[in-house]
Amino acid sequence: MTTENKRPQISIIITTYNRGNFICEAIHSALSQSFSDWEMIIIDDASEDDTEEIVKKYLEKDSRIKYIKNDKNIGKAKTYNKALSIAISQYIAPLDSDDIWLDRDKLKKQVDFLDANPDYALLGGGIMHIDAHSKPIKKVLFPVYDSVIRNIILQFNPFAQSTLLYRKNVALECGGYSTEYKISDDYELWLKIGLKHKFTNIPQVLSGYRIHGGNITHTKRLTAAREILEIVRKYAQYYKRPTMGIIKAYMRILLSYFRT
Repeated sequence: MTTENKRPQISIIITTYNRGNFICEAIHSALSQSFSDWEMIIIDDASEDDTEEIVKKYLEKDSRIKYIKNDKNIGKAKTYNKALSIAISQYIAPLDSDDIWLDRDKLKKQVDFLDANPDYALLGGGIMHIDAHSKPIKKVLFPVYDSVIRNIILQFNPFAQSTLLYRKNVALECGGYSTEYKISDDYELWLKIGLKHKFTNIPQVLSGYRIHGGNITHTKRLTAAREILEIVRKYAQYYKRPTMGIIKAYMRILLSYFRT
């Protein structure tokens, strides 16, 4: 637990919308971390389910947890930026409300790394795809070395948001999450961070990425594909292999149409 006179090292950010069926697992996975010097900011983007009732039970038990509910739905990027403006820690650990942290030492490993490597601003890790009942489906590891990530980052997003720990001041200097995009705002933020700072991944599974009906709709796939094409074009001059990135972006759009 933190004291009133000491700022926690990490601000865990959970943004949520109608995820009452999953948010308990997300919160429990954070509470189970071996590293405990954190605050948790849960921002509810005007959910219409029982999310508020569920979260309020945790507020009574743990003073590190804060809950804010938006008066109206403002979208993912604005909600994340609101959380960033409230966060008081030097490091930000985003956790999607339908995901979970699987490695009990996730936060400790990441704080130790960023403390020792000031030239790095963002650190992620591997994921395990899980189903609606938290059963494992498939393990996915991402490139580790900064140089390798820069070679492929325009071809696909090598950072899973719920695995990350990043420096708050760097994210704010980059303007936070872009409100131009409904889905790919996080991808653009990582690209902005990479213009001036290094990034890397831990070659271990850190988080469970949940696959369920609410996050893989056709409309979302198509919107994300179009946004990625725009973002890749925007950053083509700053990263390697832009042509391959643009080709793959077009392929995602075509595949989204075929999946209709």
